Amino acid sequence: MQKFITKFPGVFILPYITFFLVNFSNGQSALDRYENVSLDELANPPEEDWLMWRRTSNHWGYSPLDQINKENVDNLRLAWAWTMEPGLQETTPLVRDGVMFLPQACDFIEAVDATDGTLLWEYRRPEVDHIASLSCANRNGTIYKDQLIIATRDAFLVSLNVITGDVTWERQIGDWTIGQHYSGGPQVLDGKIIAGMSGCYYINTGCWITAHDPDTGEELWRTNTVPKIGEPGGETWGDVPNEQRRGGSAWMPASYDPELDLIFQGIAVPIPWGSIQRDTRGGDVLYTNSTIAIDADTGEIAWYFQHIPGGNWDLDHPFERIVVESAVTPLEENVSWINPDIKSAESRKLITGIPGKPGIIWTLDARTGEFLWAKETNFQNVIVGVDIENHKGITNPQLDITEIRQRKMVCPSTTGGINWNSIAYSPQTNALYAPTNNVCMDYYLNPVNPTVGGYHSSAVSRKISVPEGDEQIGIFSAVDVSSGETLWSYKQRAAITGSVLTTGGGLAFVTDDARRLRAFDVDNGRILWEQILNSSAGGFPTTYSVDGTQYIAIAAGGGVSHRALTPEIQQRRGGNTLFVFRLP
Repeated sequence: MQKFITKFPGVFILPYITFFLVNFSNGQSALDRYENVSLDELANPPEEDWLMWRRTSNHWGYSPLDQINKENVDNLRLAWAWTMEPGLQETTPLVRDGVMFLPQACDFIEAVDATDGTLLWEYRRPEVDHIASLSCANRNGTIYKDQLIIATRDAFLVSLNVITGDVTWERQIGDWTIGQHYSGGPQVLDGKIIAGMSGCYYINTGCWITAHDPDTGEELWRTNTVPKIGEPGGETWGDVPNEQRRGGSAWMPASYDPELDLIFQGIAVPIPWGSIQRDTRGGDVLYTNSTIAIDADTGEIAWYFQHIPGGNWDLDHPFERIVVESAVTPLEENVSWINPDIKSAESRKLITGIPGKPGIIWTLDARTGEFLWAKETNFQNVIVGVDIENHKGITNPQLDITEIRQRKMVCPSTTGGINWNSIAYSPQTNALYAPTNNVCMDYYLNPVNPTVGGYHSSAVSRKISVPEGDEQIGIFSAVDVSSGETLWSYKQRAAITGSVLTTGGGLAFVTDDARRLRAFDVDNGRILWEQILNSSAGGFPTTYSVDGTQYIAIAAGGGVSHRALTPEIQQRRGGNTLFVFRLP
């Protein structure tokens, strides 16, 4: 990999190389003040930085910065913008010491000055002819020491030097030629790189979570997300041979609690989607659609909870697991399902949030996986109860599919009441902030052609609709973690499809299908500011501070969309752009 250094910003440079541009506005590059990131800083990040996907390993999506607050957010204005790489746009801007790192589609990485967008270096990984159509999604990297660590489309872990963009090490972990790839990026948890493999849609593919030495990439342990014959849980796949036990992608990042020394990972659907296609009728097909807790030292599964046993409808559960310590005082009138044995007001370490597409908040004991309570945030008809003793949800028997092309009205759709866009938590209110949607589908299964390269969507058909009598699709709600009470709920015609950022200024930022970025008051749901972007936002919003000035960053373009249900809401495709806002 060649590197060019130039003092002339107008110089043309060949593609597929790393290069520098120097910011001469103050005679220095923003990289000059970069200091290595320690493990202590990853565990307790400086307020001004955003070092990993949801800022902290508990996945709160919260920053304590409060310069932008309820009283002045209406003065927020554009500070700068940056045109990004075309393609699947789902990035998380990372910031350290005034330098922003932007992982983008197909493993294109840029480092820019976080105050004005001046380009500092770029890295472009050679493209591969990948059989997985969604493999170009690149949601995040992580910063550690002098490294930007990324997980790539061709199933490599790669360390880039933060000052130069040069590769310091890389290791192949999976096989991209059979469909494996990374989409949820790596995190450094408990001093180890933790990364979940995705792309297990094809014959002879399996998925896993691995731990690696962050200085070398050496693999430390590996945990399969689908157990093989003879392994614990393997019997839940019946007589299906190992090479046909597919699915279980870990396509979003894991969270971690240092006190319990447990890593919490969400696991996606089995493949093919229907039990009659897999010949697993009656089997739970672990650990698909589950939350698994992994011993950070050994990789052993400490406990699991399966939200949808069996799996028939492509309603993945790989999303963030939020770790919170809170009293547990749910009331039956506030929640959909409750554990009757909860001791009143008992404080526990919790796993909470919306782990899957049905849009249900699940709250579990983080130490044991014990079910505590669950609450619907949008209309759904898939989950009808909870088997507390056996750690799993109970699915609607009326939606069971017994024949190919048998039609069922399933809510939500495969796009989800929520998809990979994240909810957030605020310690100011002890509440979750959830962007969900009312959507349904007329769903049926097709015959399967189990060949390498045969994408899994060929096995299903669906027509999207809204629940009968409900034209308000988008819902943004605040739910108390302790009681399950809905503190407030805002509904609108346009789907709310962006990720949420909460801040110490008492704000919750979120975007929608109508291109609006809004700041809500976390206490009452009042809209305090909004800005129309060029496109809906597929990126994860972040906030950071440089030289005492707070910024809000959001990457627009792409993202989950329900605009097929709202033909009056139109926009052009593409337009990947980073927008950064600040006060005057």
